[in-house]
Amino acid sequence: MLTAPLAAHMACDAAKFDFARTFRGQFTLSRSSGLVIDGYRVTEMGDGWRLHHCSSIPYARLEHDNGDPAGLVLGIAVDDAGQLVTDGYTLGASFEKFVTDAAGRYVAFDAQGAVYADPSGSMGVVFDAQTRTVASTPLMCVNRPLIDTPRFDPGAIQAGQGTYALGYTRDAHVRGVMPNHRLDLATFTLSRFWPLADAQFAIENPEQTVAAMGQRLSDVIGAIAKGHTTLLPLTGGRDSRNLAAAAKPHLSNVTQSFTLVSNWQGQIDAELGEQIAKTLGIDHVTYASYFGDARNRKTPGKLACRRIKRSFRLATGYVGDPNNDVMDGLARKVPKGVVLRGNVMELFKANHWKRGLAHDAAHPDGHDADYATERLAILPAGGEKTVATFKPDYLAWKTTLPEAAQALAYDFAFIESLLPGWQPKFYGYTRNFLVNPFNDRALIEGCLRLPVAERQANVYNDALLAHLAPELKDIPFLPEVKLARATAA
Repeated sequence: MLTAPLAAHMACDAAKFDFARTFRGQFTLSRSSGLVIDGYRVTEMGDGWRLHHCSSIPYARLEHDNGDPAGLVLGIAVDDAGQLVTDGYTLGASFEKFVTDAAGRYVAFDAQGAVYADPSGSMGVVFDAQTRTVASTPLMCVNRPLIDTPRFDPGAIQAGQGTYALGYTRDAHVRGVMPNHRLDLATFTLSRFWPLADAQFAIENPEQTVAAMGQRLSDVIGAIAKGHTTLLPLTGGRDSRNLAAAAKPHLSNVTQSFTLVSNWQGQIDAELGEQIAKTLGIDHVTYASYFGDARNRKTPGKLACRRIKRSFRLATGYVGDPNNDVMDGLARKVPKGVVLRGNVMELFKANHWKRGLAHDAAHPDGHDADYATERLAILPAGGEKTVATFKPDYLAWKTTLPEAAQALAYDFAFIESLLPGWQPKFYGYTRNFLVNPFNDRALIEGCLRLPVAERQANVYNDALLAHLAPELKDIPFLPEVKLARATAA
């Protein structure tokens, strides 16, 4: 059984960090009566399970029609009807159906004894079968020093040259709850619940599919913005622009848009973000640490930088170092609230296929297991070593996919392995709660019903923008501006 102090407490004591600040927004689920986490709320989950969760995390206790407890959601979830899930929410179907249909960033705990991650693992959840503990990150899951997982290179991963994929974590005995799998609390085993065995991903009327996706995305954003202080990052990329387009009917509930500038490219992002915001009529703020050239980048001193980096590493479970927005203090200048993210929208451009169609030219639905394993970017040495080391793990995961999903294994690997490997970084943003409105199985399925070649050509990204906010389509994108300025120079 797990007892205090947790590894998170010991690490904070060693570094002289404040635990409440460093591990803000995290949780631990255990049956141990000897576990105490100062400052955390405790919710009794039945059958002896006790959920210790930071009071800063939104949470909702769920009920059945008869008033009996159904479970609990930590984080932000929006149901299939576009309703924000709040405390006292009544289930209209089974718990698993509710989870299948819910968008957002969350972990869901079924009172019947199961735990579910959100569709892409954006709110990380891990477990230790030995101590029968579930938690946000490895340091919140054990009360001992972490034991490095064999076959991975922790130093390279920390430097951004690798990742903990396929459900692995920094600790050899702590595994991730992979998206679209349930963790059974009786056996501490994982089993897939989505897609269903008879799922189909037929291409049917892409225009209607894109329109339906636009409506769902708008509904999700609207529910979040109505219930929380909401902030919209804007850059020169496609994802944030399409989020802004989907948010258009709800901009009266969006507090502000913003751009973070820590390099030359960020300055272009800010210019384009301001154009988008002006066109939509929303307040926009630029937070900058870079002013013209690298010599004019304002950063904390070396000692402060070391502490920021170490704190971020602890909070996120050692999945990588912070970006410039954290290192330069820009993330802490953004007003408190919910910050919308768009990374799951990369499915719209079939980003994980990259060389996929060319590599499998014999058949557009072909599959190259060596290429797919290499794409997981697990080891810094890349190619041959990654394939030799992890191909069996990849193939074992692939066999869990239903027949119709096998042809889309590249997309599912992105959703279930690559994204969950780095998204625990969100725990390092302790001031704000980051959430992906596109993180929704209905939206993911919509993407997977669109032809890969057209996705890669941004046909549907463009179609979504034209459908939701055609007034934004003539504002140039970042690559166009960069190319124009490089040519002019």
